[in-house]
Amino acid sequence: MTDETATTPPHQRSLTAATATGSAPTLETVAARAGVSRQTVSNALHRPDRLAAATREKVLQAVRETGYRPSVAARQLATRRAQAVAVRADRPQDGISGLVLDAFFHGLAEAGQRLDQRVVLYAQQPDEETELAVVEDVIGSGAADAVVLTATNVHDGRPARLAQLGLTFCAFGRPWNVEEPPHDWVDVDGAAGTEAAVEWLAARGARRIGFLGWPDDGATGADRRAGWLAGLVAAGSPERVEAACENDTDAAQACTAALLDRPDAPDALVCASDTLALGAHRAAAAAGRALTVVGFDATPVTAALGMASVAQPVREAAHACLDLLVPRLRGEQPTPRGVLLAPTLAVPPGLSRA
Repeated sequence: MTDETATTPPHQRSLTAATATGSAPTLETVAARAGVSRQTVSNALHRPDRLAAATREKVLQAVRETGYRPSVAARQLATRRAQAVAVRADRPQDGISGLVLDAFFHGLAEAGQRLDQRVVLYAQQPDEETELAVVEDVIGSGAADAVVLTATNVHDGRPARLAQLGLTFCAFGRPWNVEEPPHDWVDVDGAAGTEAAVEWLAARGARRIGFLGWPDDGATGADRRAGWLAGLVAAGSPERVEAACENDTDAAQACTAALLDRPDAPDALVCASDTLALGAHRAAAAAGRALTVVGFDATPVTAALGMASVAQPVREAAHACLDLLVPRLRGEQPTPRGVLLAPTLAVPPGLSRA
């Protein structure tokens, strides 16, 4: 050891050595640059609440100056966590409804970057039991620490089973017919969206506002229909003109054609999805009838056709799911929470908001 080395403080030696060898900066490199301990650097990166703001900023400045990048593998070994959240990749849909999940996946990946979590996909399975086995294997094997459930419904048995297995999860979709949330969930207030659509249509002069929904599922579809009914009451319109069909464009076109043949045919139609709205638009065009159609999901399809549609805050929903999960992944046990987000009505420039 040279005299110079002997007089150099220990926390500075790793910085000197790293600079001399050109090796990748380490936690010790950052500690040397900031003049703090290795544990302080770790706290700044993973437990910032434990440090004073000035200390944390000094460490982060050292991270920027050294170009340090945390080792994912080392962190996984230390925490025994995958730093990953799993979500189901559904089979291809009609090209319209699938756009909502695509936006949700992008939001999850974006939130994951913010919260230092990766997103792992698993394929849609033929039934709940098979899917639950896949989820249990994904988490049990260490590939992911938690799961975000999508496409939940009123008869969904997955949440209760995952809770029984002691697995960490959040549902994109609320539990129905319960007063207290049994688990974390995030959902969009569909009733508020369809009620806003009725209010907008009534303000534009529509007098007979119909609804095209799905067969009663006691959940999402029923929620959107309830908003339509509330909107009619608020608008002072007692007439109910409605139909229900599967979420299919051709089926929606046939249902709308039947509605337009009725003596009390609607002059406006609120739809439970953009898929149904497209079918309704085609029916009106084929019949040469004036019919203002409002969709749900605000996909590029309704925008291209110049139709208004209820826009779900899907990105915000994805971020909220991970925000609910992260405390649990840190070992905390907060009371289960539900987050209900408000949608907005997307109106193309060519249509008046009135």
